[in-house]
Amino acid sequence: MTRFDSATAVTAASDGRYTAELDPGYLIGKAMNGGYLMAVLQRAALEASPHPHAVSSSFHFMRPASAGAAEVDAEVLKAGRTVATVRVTLRQEGKACVTGTIATSEVAEGAVPDYAVAAPQLPPMSRCRRYDPRAGVENAPAFTHRVAQFYTEESWQRLRGREESPVPELCGYVHLSEEDGGPGTDDPALFLPLAVDALPPVVTVFGTWRWAPTVELTWHMRGVPQPGPLTFRARADAVNDGWFDETVDVWDVKGTLVAQSRQLARGGR
Repeated sequence: MTRFDSATAVTAASDGRYTAELDPGYLIGKAMNGGYLMAVLQRAALEASPHPHAVSSSFHFMRPASAGAAEVDAEVLKAGRTVATVRVTLRQEGKACVTGTIATSEVAEGAVPDYAVAAPQLPPMSRCRRYDPRAGVENAPAFTHRVAQFYTEESWQRLRGREESPVPELCGYVHLSEEDGGPGTDDPALFLPLAVDALPPVVTVFGTWRWAPTVELTWHMRGVPQPGPLTFRARADAVNDGWFDETVDVWDVKGTLVAQSRQLARGGR
């Protein structure tokens, strides 16, 4: 079992209720990364569902979660032949931290899409820069040691604040660290909710990295990823009045679109 497997594992406690131990390696500052929490909630939903994949997931983040014990409620709202809908809530000390609704089904591996947006043409990962926007910060979290991130030269320059008129768009590659499962983890689909929320906030290009808490995030699984690093493109369409949106598209090593997400977040502070 990889560290990611154990870090996202849930244990049945009673009917519809699970326990989890949130891994401090997935902290961003003092709060657990939202994508990591979505991965834990997904594990509970799939335990409760008769179907193997989370095809549509929508989450509201109400308060930060910390490392340590947590409870997850998973209520099957409807179980159909092809789709089951599960409502999930993660709590700590009796208080809800994240709640969401997950539609589960089965995505055919190797299915050829009738149409899908093509992956960006990026240089190979070996020619991209591994960059941690929190590097050099005292007591910096180990998150980027859990999730490896590589950026194109253009994106890296934006993150470094070296673009005169920065565009809120980042491109590159993301995968689990070798200890956590590596790019060839046994079930890459379980990594998708973390992958779509593992990157620094796209508004980082406008200044130094600051906490930009997600309010709501919806993501869709569009294909079963092949083992290997995932290609990503993240962008913002509007940044105003202390809010910004972020859209992330993710492709696997075969160039298949496997995940799409969109979130609304508070501006960095």
